[in-house]
Amino acid sequence: MQNALSLRQYETIASKTDLFAQDPQAIQNLSYGFHGEVGGLLAAVKKQRRETITQTNAEIAEEEIGDALWYLSTLARHSGFDFQQIGVQAIAALQRHLHVSAAKRSDSDLLFSEIDGLLAYQTKEIPEKTAKLLYDLARHTGMLFAVFDESSGKIGTPHPEEQFGELFAHLGLVAASFGLRLEQIAEQNLDKIRSRWRLDDAPYHPLFDEDYLEHEKLLRKFEIEFIERDVRGKKFVVQQLFKVNVGDPLTDNRAKADDYRFHDVFHLAYVAHLGWSPVIRGLLKLKRKSDPSVDENQDGARAMIIEEGIATWIFNYARDKEDFFVKVNEGKLEYGLLKQVHTMVSGFEVDKCPLWQWEKAILSGFEIFRQLQEHRGGIVAVDMNTRTITYRKSERGTS
Repeated sequence: MQNALSLRQYETIASKTDLFAQDPQAIQNLSYGFHGEVGGLLAAVKKQRRETITQTNAEIAEEEIGDALWYLSTLARHSGFDFQQIGVQAIAALQRHLHVSAAKRSDSDLLFSEIDGLLAYQTKEIPEKTAKLLYDLARHTGMLFAVFDESSGKIGTPHPEEQFGELFAHLGLVAASFGLRLEQIAEQNLDKIRSRWRLDDAPYHPLFDEDYLEHEKLLRKFEIEFIERDVRGKKFVVQQLFKVNVGDPLTDNRAKADDYRFHDVFHLAYVAHLGWSPVIRGLLKLKRKSDPSVDENQDGARAMIIEEGIATWIFNYARDKEDFFVKVNEGKLEYGLLKQVHTMVSGFEVDKCPLWQWEKAILSGFEIFRQLQEHRGGIVAVDMNTRTITYRKSERGTS
């Protein structure tokens, strides 16, 4: 049975993903972030009511409130308070709101379940509906800016911990109106954090083909040479493994050249960092035919199409908006992009990989792609044992 989650435990893990630690405008930026999450919650609920979408109100609320919880705990810490203090203030605010007599508690770590227990009164004692509670949350959030002192970069109220406590209390009230528990929301948010960022040198997911026959395993260590050729004014790329051509020659398949002909490097990056690539399995004749179900469903045509679709979609996004991710550092790749990729591979074995592995695969793939662009080819080395992909220049030039 999982131990009850305390506010201190949540703050300890959440603080490991604080990218504002050295930011002189941290409090202001975190305030913007908190506002954005609350606004996102209101917008998502409005959209749910207006359109037919797959998520329920509760599912939308769970993620948005979880993100707001992260911003609130981080904002409080940058303001000099630990989350335990804010939780105590939240309980006091809820007791006032619910007209519950204040009960003396010990100095032990405050649990989310204690706040959830107090919120159990919500359905009996509070007449407000969810819409009213959302408006109240937005109002209290707006008050955060009203007392922000730009000259000092701090919350200007004499007792900011009380305001943080009110915000926490209203997050709890909104959660309860959706039938959610704060402990459940906090746990889900920590799961999201652990997937998005590699905390405490977390291990890679085990290789998917570890228990298969040797001739069905992806090569653990190999090199592919990318050779760009020009034939009668048309450029294309061939790839060689052990000096033998692999696959068909590739062109950009686009009127305006964009070097997409080097895109197989992305599949190699998936091999290195995810231990997955139906496309490379197909090219190297390494499908797991000893298991018909895996052969059809994990290594088959649909999986290949999904992988090609992901590579093409991210390539177009990176080309048009991000200059092939040249300025994107690890930990900074857009979360929405990673989340969409994870949705696209739902039901395939690779959906077990955390998002941080996908980020490594994507960013390292584009790093090698940019070198292939610069040198018009080269040798790409994949090492699945060390989870690395590297580049070196080829001795030959463009032919």
